[in-house]
Amino acid sequence: MALWEFTNLNKYGTPRTRIIYRPDGEAFSHGPGFGATWVSMFKYEYINETVPPSIAKMNGKTYLMPSWKEIEPETTLNDIEWIRPKPKVRPKPIMEINTSNSSPNISYRTKYFPDTGNFSCQCPGTWRAPNGKCKHIKALEKKVNKK
Repeated sequence: MALWEFTNLNKYGTPRTRIIYRPDGEAFSHGPGFGATWVSMFKYEYINETVPPSIAKMNGKTYLMPSWKEIEPETTLNDIEWIRPKPKVRPKPIMEINTSNSSPNISYRTKYFPDTGNFSCQCPGTWRAPNGKCKHIKALEKKVNKK
């Protein structure tokens, strides 16, 4: 069983593409009057780290699950390419300090990430400050630059 990507030029010279199913061993012919054509094997791409692709048929339509993408009715799992991206690794902060506010019940965590050179803080001053640097980040920058 095979899916084919069939592309030809319409009367305005714009390419149009269709996915066509042909059983193995059956000749592929589009007939006269199509002009320049391109034909290649086709596979649906499914991108997910952990959940494998599956096929569901509902109400006369066929879907690639769990993305709910409508596909050709004759599609099999062999016609689907499962792409597994590598999970993103979060960088670990090398320096982290907890600072307290005027209220003894509230403390904010400020972090420095040496891989990217970024700082982060949980206090509301980070979004209030015009450059995103609250007083806690400025204090941590001074500690980092001394080392």
